[in-house]
Amino acid sequence: MVTALVTPTVFRPVLPSLSSSKKNPTMCCKGRSNSLNTDGNNLNFAPQRALLVKMQTKEPPEENDTEKRQKELNLNPRQLDLITDTFGGKLLHGGLVLQQNFLLRSYESGPDGKVSIEALVNRLQESSINHLKSLGLQASGFGSTPEMHRKDLVWVVYRLQIEVERLPTWADVVQVDHWFAFASGKSKQCDWLVRDYKTGETLIRGTSLYMMMNMKTRKISLEKEVGAEMKHLVFKSDPIINKAKKKLQHLDFETADYIRTGLRPLWNDLDINYHVNHVKYISWILESAPRSILGSHNLSDMTLEYRKECGWNSILQSLTKLNKDGTSHSTEDGGVEFDHLLRVDDGSEILRGRTKWLPKYSKRCSESINMVYG
Repeated sequence: MVTALVTPTVFRPVLPSLSSSKKNPTMCCKGRSNSLNTDGNNLNFAPQRALLVKMQTKEPPEENDTEKRQKELNLNPRQLDLITDTFGGKLLHGGLVLQQNFLLRSYESGPDGKVSIEALVNRLQESSINHLKSLGLQASGFGSTPEMHRKDLVWVVYRLQIEVERLPTWADVVQVDHWFAFASGKSKQCDWLVRDYKTGETLIRGTSLYMMMNMKTRKISLEKEVGAEMKHLVFKSDPIINKAKKKLQHLDFETADYIRTGLRPLWNDLDINYHVNHVKYISWILESAPRSILGSHNLSDMTLEYRKECGWNSILQSLTKLNKDGTSHSTEDGGVEFDHLLRVDDGSEILRGRTKWLPKYSKRCSESINMVYG
């Protein structure tokens, strides 16, 4: 038996020299070919040389995200429409509209399998914040611009109006379009259009008016510099919803038909502005609505006006009054309308609202079902 003796392979690396040599540096491997290319046995170290030179060269500081996005806004609309932001959406109409898709989760649905209105309003708020993020104008908080951040200003909801054509179910994908319909140094208006991603059916229309609040004084503030930041983001279009003209009513224990007391915020109900998130108010007004209506009807319209902040230590009362019942008032669609009021236990108002409900198998609901299923 013959045993072959194999000479150990010895590597003798030759590192690239930073001197101006005309010869290409090589890496030798005794007994083997070093060829990693087709024109010879030498390994080109040009990339490594460039890397070393780059490391020795002081480069200018990188632009921050805001500066980058502002430069992107100078692109023509065709180019900007192709930008996909990091939140799963895309900018349309020269960056004035953010279109984003959301997969609805099982834990966002109620007993009937429909996604709750609270979960959908949270999605609307998320798209509004993401729009500013994608444009590089999100500094902190819920959509605070760089100028607002410098002056301790935040956005707070003053008015919210929602029209519901049909509530989606969990596992549906909804497509949310968001744009700023108005902006000034004191307020902004956000509009939303929510559609079924698969069919294109319109599900929800929404509009909300935000006011600027000073975090230190907790009062509404006016800042022209913020208006200058926001005015170029306004998308001019027809109103997504006609503003409700009917004044929201004041309620008390004498005029209310349904009353729920002893409501307390939980720690998780607070947002980063150190007050109860405005979406939580929707749950509270429904606490005093009759459960028979919640089970037999679908929410059709909702208008809310926020009057005061609600803190963690507040104790609230939810009041509801039947305004129209679809029978005695002879409404055509058989809908039910309620007036709502939230107040703290000392009587000061937190919110006024109005909701309208349609029977689950009303004409309007039947039309929506036929659009989907034929």
